[in-house]
Amino acid sequence: MRLGIYLLLIGIGLLAAIIGLFWLKDRLQSPRLARVAHSEPIARLAVIGGALSLIGLLLILSSQF
Repeated sequence: MRLGIYLLLIGIGLLAAIIGLFWLKDRLQSPRLARVAHSEPIARLAVIGGALSLIGLLLILSSQF
């Protein structure tokens, strides 16, 4: 169960950082920050963050039953 909580928190933190990056891009209106935000590595990190959150949630739920 502890691993599930860690994975869930890491995934949520990663997704929050990416959402913060997009918010900052809109706030500062920086072309360089827009290129970074829309780059392929950031998209891959978003997928990894979502997958970690889902796996962590499933591990937590599986330990309950």
